[in-house]
Amino acid sequence: MRFRTSTVFTSLVLAASARAGFPSEALPRVAVGDVIGGNAAVLVRPAAGTGTVLIEVARDAAFTSIISQQSIVVDNALLPGKIFLSGLDLGVPHFVRVTDGKKVRTATFTTGAAMIGVNAAPAGLRFGVTGDWRGDVGIYNAILNADERALDYFVKLGDTIYADVASPAVPVPQATTLDEYRAKHVENYQPTHGIDPWGELAASTATFSMIDDHEVTNDFDGGAFDAVTGWYNQGSLYVNGLQAFVEHNAIVPSTWPTLGDPRVDGRPNLYRSFQWGRDAATFMVDARSFRDASLPPVANPFDPAQVGAFIQASFNPTRTMLGYPQLGLLLQDLQRAEAAGVTWKFVMTSMPMQNFGPLAGEDRWEGYAAERAYLLSQIVALGIRNVVFVTADFHGTIVNDITVPNPANPTQQLFTGMFEIITGSVAYSAPAGPTFAQLGLSTGAISAAQYAFYQSLPNAGKDAFIAQVLDGVISGYGYSPTGIQDPSINAQFVVGGPVAAHHYGWTEFDVDAQSKALTITTYGVDWYSPAEAAADPDAIIARPITVRQQIVLDPVGGFCASDLNADGTVNGADLSIIFAAWGPCAGACSADIDGNGVVDADDLGTVLGAWGDC
Repeated sequence: MRFRTSTVFTSLVLAASARAGFPSEALPRVAVGDVIGGNAAVLVRPAAGTGTVLIEVARDAAFTSIISQQSIVVDNALLPGKIFLSGLDLGVPHFVRVTDGKKVRTATFTTGAAMIGVNAAPAGLRFGVTGDWRGDVGIYNAILNADERALDYFVKLGDTIYADVASPAVPVPQATTLDEYRAKHVENYQPTHGIDPWGELAASTATFSMIDDHEVTNDFDGGAFDAVTGWYNQGSLYVNGLQAFVEHNAIVPSTWPTLGDPRVDGRPNLYRSFQWGRDAATFMVDARSFRDASLPPVANPFDPAQVGAFIQASFNPTRTMLGYPQLGLLLQDLQRAEAAGVTWKFVMTSMPMQNFGPLAGEDRWEGYAAERAYLLSQIVALGIRNVVFVTADFHGTIVNDITVPNPANPTQQLFTGMFEIITGSVAYSAPAGPTFAQLGLSTGAISAAQYAFYQSLPNAGKDAFIAQVLDGVISGYGYSPTGIQDPSINAQFVVGGPVAAHHYGWTEFDVDAQSKALTITTYGVDWYSPAEAAADPDAIIARPITVRQQIVLDPVGGFCASDLNADGTVNGADLSIIFAAWGPCAGACSADIDGNGVVDADDLGTVLGAWGDC
C-alpha cells in the first residue's frame, strides 16, 4: 500500500533553500521509460558527457538482489547510452543504480503498466503530464516539486525541444543536422543554475514521451506528399528530428510493419498503450507523423465566408490526422480497455481535441474534423466510458467539454461524455494568457481599455478574464464554453476555474484507490521571460510553486470493485479469486479490494455484500 501526501493544498515553497537538496556537482543522467509489461528502456549519460558507466537493476533499494548488471561506454557527448530490460516482475518497485566513476545516481520505477487487458498494478494511480519547454527560456523550476509527488509515471507530451527557435546550444533559427537536434535535447535536460529538475524527476519515476511539431519544425505534417520531394516523414528534417528524439528519451524503438500504406510503412512507431490495474489505461498517440497536409489558414476568423469554407474543407473524409493504422489501433485498444473493466481512459494527443474556432485551427484536430468526428462518434457508439483527452501545445491549462456536430443539424453541438484538459507549458514565453490577450487586442475581440484592465489584474484575475474572452469567441462559433457543461459529467472545480494560463507548470492526475474519483491538479510558477531568467535566475528559482487549478470528477457508471474478473456480475467466479489469493499480497492483487496489502475477511465481506449484477 502506498502512502501519499494530500493533493489539496495551495502552495509549495521551493525556493533557494530547496536547492540545498540538489547536488553541488553534476551527476550522470538516468531515465527509465516505456515500462510496459515487464519491459523497459534505461537511458544514461555520464556527467562529463562521455565515459564508462555501470548500470545495475535491483528489486530492492539496497541493491542486495541485483537482477541486471551491464557496463556500457558512451563515447559521444551528444548521444546517450541505452540498455533494454525484459522479463521484469510486474506490479512491484525496481531500482536502477548508475555508477560513473565516483559519481553515483539511483532511480526508481514501478512495473505497474501492462498490456491492455492485464491487471498488474495495485489500486490507486497518480501520474503527471506536461509539454512545451524551450532551451532559451531554461531553468524549468516549474517541475521542481514533481519528483516529490510519488508519481507512478510521467508523460512528456510534445515540444520537448524547439528545433526551430535559436537557443544557446544551437544559435540558429532551425536545427537541420542530426547533431544540432541532439544538442537541443542535451541542452534541455542538463542541470542549470544549481538545480536539476528533469534529472530529479526522471530519477523518481518512469517516463513516457511523445512528439509534437517542434521536435522537427513548426507545424509539420508528416503525411504530406510532394511530387518532387516525396513524403515529408521521409525527409531529412523529420528523419534527423525523430532519431534524436528517440535517442534522448527513454523509449524502446519501434517501427510500423508493412501494411500497404506508404506514409506509415517502416516509419517510427511512437504509439503505445498500457493499463494500470483497473484504474486507468493510457494511450500515447502520435498526431504528427502521418497527418495529411494542413488546410490553408483562415486569414480573417470573423469572415463567415472564410470560416464556412474552412469548416467544409475540414470535413473532407479522405483526410487523416493519425493515419488509418494508428486510428484503428487506438479504437481497438479503447474498446479492449472498456471490456477489461478499466475505469478511466486517458488519450494523450499533443494538440487540442476541442474546437476553439478556425484561427490556427488547421494545425489542431479542428482542421481534421471528419476524422475527429469519426473517432469521437465511435467511442460513444462502442460504449467506451470515462474518456479524457489530455493535450498540450496551447502553453496553458484549459478544461473543456468535447462536443461533435449533430449529423441532423450541423449547427448544433452534441455533448459526448468526454472532456479535455490542456496542460503545460514547462517554459514557453509567453504563455497562453498574455498571448491570447495580445491576440484579442489585435483582432478587435477586446478593446484597448479592456486590455489595460487585464494588465492591472493579478494572475488569478487574468485567468478569469481570458476565460471570458475565450468563451465569447468560441461561443460565437456555436462551441461549448470553457469548463464542464456536459450534464453527464460530475465535476467540481476546487481551486481556480477552467482556464489557468499565466504560469509555467505541469498537471497531476490522481485516481482514488477506493472511489475511483479523479482529482486533476495543476501546479505552476508565475511565468517569466528569457530576459528575466538570464538577469536573475536565483529570483526565478525562488518563485513558489502553487496550485493553479484543481478539479474533482466522479467516474460515469460507477465502479464495481467486487467484480474481480470484470464480467459485469459479482458471483462465484469472483469468490474463487478471493480464496485463491487469500493472505498477504505481493505486487498487484485485484482481490485486495480495500488495498491493505492482505486478502482477508474484509475483502470477502465486500464481495458478498455486492453479490449480483454490477
